Amino acid sequence: MNETAYANYKKVDAQLNKVYKQQMTILTKKEKPLLIQAEKDWVKFRNSHCKFDASQYKGGSIQPLIYSSCLEELTKERIVEIKASIKDRNL
Repeated sequence: MNETAYANYKKVDAQLNKVYKQQMTILTKKEKPLLIQAEKDWVKFRNSHCKFDASQYKGGSIQPLIYSSCLEELTKERIVEIKASIKDRNL
């Protein structure tokens, strides 16, 4: 289960990278560094948040599953946010 959860997260993370690159192509030169910093900050938040969520299971065999599942869910949410931003710019 842990391996499957991690594989699912990696698949979603690859999708995030695709939509992130799409968004970068429509930004101005001034906006690109702002998105780069925002994404770095978001990744730090995501990772910290998921470590916190999984910490209650420290030492348990389910901890990696909880961590990977959290990463997957937050990454899916970020994909939705970026796609919405792209759509708003294309209106």
